[in-house]
Amino acid sequence: MSIDAGKAQYCADIVATAVVSKYAKEKALPTTEALRIIMNTRTYSVLQDPESRLCFESAESILDMIHAEERGDWDEWLKV
Repeated sequence: MSIDAGKAQYCADIVATAVVSKYAKEKALPTTEALRIIMNTRTYSVLQDPESRLCFESAESILDMIHAEERGDWDEWLKV
């Protein structure tokens, strides 16, 4: 099934906003700093790819991937 790239990007943006908000609160960081950190992750790169369909996962799942990536736990990262 084909994915509309515009709709997938919109979905990714909404999920990324939720992830940044949760990450900032969790780490007691300003939103801009949390956004900078997240945008430099492999997880964020995958989220931006509509073919990955990661945008359909929950913010919590994506946040778990970011934490796994920060720990270097790629086996856990791949589980999502």
